[in-house]
Amino acid sequence: MLLKKLVIYFTIGLWGLSLHAQISAIDPQSIIADIVEEIVANSEDDVDLDALMDDLVFFAENPININSTTREELGRLIFLSDFQIISLIDYVKDYGPFVTIYELQLVIGFDYNDISRLIPFVKAETETQQDKRIPLFKWGKHDLFIRARSLIENQVGYTPPPISNPDASRYKGNKLGLYTRYSYRTRGGLQMGFVGEKDPGEEFFKGSNPYGFDHYSFHLQIDDIGKIERLVVGDFNATFGQGLTMWTSTSFGKSPDPMGVRKRPNGLTRFSSTNENEFLRGAGATIKVGRFDVSVFGSYKYIDANLTDSLIDGISMFTTRPTSGLHRTTSEISNKKTLAEFVAGGNISIALKKLNLGATASFVNLDGVYDPPNQPYRYFEPQLNNRVNVGLDFNYGLGNHLFFGEAATTVNNGSGVVAGGLFRLHHQLTLSILGRHYQKDYSTYYTNALADGSGPANESGVLTGFNFLLYRHWQLSGYVDVFQSSWLRYGINAPSRGHDYLLEASYSPRSRINVKLRYRFKQKDKNQTIDEEPNRWVIPYNQQALRFHLAYNPTRTVSLKTRIEFSWYNEENLPQESGIMLYQDISYRPNKVPLVITGRFAVFETDSWNTRIYAYENDVLYYFSIPAYYSRGTRAYLLAKYSIKRNIDIWLRVAQTYFADQKELGSSLDKIEGSTRSDVRVQIRYKF
Repeated sequence: MLLKKLVIYFTIGLWGLSLHAQISAIDPQSIIADIVEEIVANSEDDVDLDALMDDLVFFAENPININSTTREELGRLIFLSDFQIISLIDYVKDYGPFVTIYELQLVIGFDYNDISRLIPFVKAETETQQDKRIPLFKWGKHDLFIRARSLIENQVGYTPPPISNPDASRYKGNKLGLYTRYSYRTRGGLQMGFVGEKDPGEEFFKGSNPYGFDHYSFHLQIDDIGKIERLVVGDFNATFGQGLTMWTSTSFGKSPDPMGVRKRPNGLTRFSSTNENEFLRGAGATIKVGRFDVSVFGSYKYIDANLTDSLIDGISMFTTRPTSGLHRTTSEISNKKTLAEFVAGGNISIALKKLNLGATASFVNLDGVYDPPNQPYRYFEPQLNNRVNVGLDFNYGLGNHLFFGEAATTVNNGSGVVAGGLFRLHHQLTLSILGRHYQKDYSTYYTNALADGSGPANESGVLTGFNFLLYRHWQLSGYVDVFQSSWLRYGINAPSRGHDYLLEASYSPRSRINVKLRYRFKQKDKNQTIDEEPNRWVIPYNQQALRFHLAYNPTRTVSLKTRIEFSWYNEENLPQESGIMLYQDISYRPNKVPLVITGRFAVFETDSWNTRIYAYENDVLYYFSIPAYYSRGTRAYLLAKYSIKRNIDIWLRVAQTYFADQKELGSSLDKIEGSTRSDVRVQIRYKF
């Protein structure tokens, strides 16, 4: 132990002070933003990140004691790989408690960039009584958010109907979006709160919303009360296995981190998002029975659906299930909460020495019959009346390797299987492999296993990824994904196949510089889009992207980010299309003023929507922006956060996109007469 301490003090003397100076100068929310951006790097849609943000924000304000933590607790830091979590736990077992968090430099599998991201969420302290069981209602914290947002320009939906058509559809409410969120959380394991939201265009305390917000959500979660490991009441999520049998929460697909292919289920957890349809409402519990963990849950709520007048044996028929949560017009309001949904299920799991086994079952019944339009690709889609999914999952650790998988079936329909492994071939080289086979008639409702398509059905594929620490501050990572579908898909009138490649090199020296170079190539099939051709032949197309990203902190108060990205699109019988986007970010954090200012200016030019480029933007806490840059123009935003003492944070964000070649934006009720689209958001957080 004496030798260990001498090594630690020598290490801290060399790098610790420098590392501390740099990390302490960074706003934890800036680090959270970087983590979120990496996770959603390949996303082209809005993603629900509330659960992820909850954990990151909580641990930034209540750091994990790495001397007394568990694999499960560290697993909630989603940016840590399974191997890094194991390394941290093994280090404490082999060498004793951490003397300081800067001792992380001695842990296998962590480079400078990994440590700089982890430090805001952990601490190194000797174990105290506070690390043991804490009374349920002690050390509680209240958290209240209030947010308002609005588009600055007027859309057609907010203008009076024309005289020639006085009954033309218009938005019922004003263009102000409102959001409030309250939560109470104790260190003893109690969490409760509510969320209320009104989208722009929805009514507020009138019309279809006489009680205020268009959407309300309530939750209560209690951990470790006797034999009950967890109790959830109100709105909650259920995530088990690898997402093939039951998974209602957000699930992230392929990313530059190849070790992220294994899902980390959280079982039953509270739901505090603004997603208005995809969650459970009822109650659930996880109970310890001998060596088994037994979870049961039940949910009953109404979801949005477009009902028809036809009835079969008294059961309504529906043509669509809108999931946007928007209720602005007469037609949208008529779809609001019209279809009853009942969901029930359970999970039994056991943790042996190196093997974890689980069995999951879920039952879904919608009080209606789906009446789809004539779409052959949906021919094998299972009905959601009395749908039953059952599945088995496992995790097995073998030396430096981890195997995982799940097999499931939709009773009286298809089956699916996903299996893979994470392999530490060397302390500098890790490899991941994931194979999947989903039959065309497997149910994707409340399932979320990894897939290139919209859900785990009608797809087979193999994904292989790697992460290689080349030399000290150099890292190389990437993946190869090859997949195919045996039946038609949306926009593809024949069986299809594709492949997806990504390679990223990064350089993170012990300085204020981080450089990344990323290349991605993706080829898939699609229906031909040439207008003069009457037949819609299935043809291949490919998309390529090349990104250079530089993050540089010239001083302790200024952070800079520069990115240039190129995109290309090639389709058979058509000329190549291309695009380019360049942005410059600057963040300023004065030493003596509790203020953080972040801004961006971007220029872009793309030949069409096919070469659009997505870029994550910093925003107010619990709000996410991943806009698409397309056509030709500029985009700029300014975000300011000011803290009053230690318990009040205020955000103000203004953003504008200018399209040089367009005189009007959007269509129908969202149309704007002009070439700019601007929005503003204000948010207040009160902690007490």
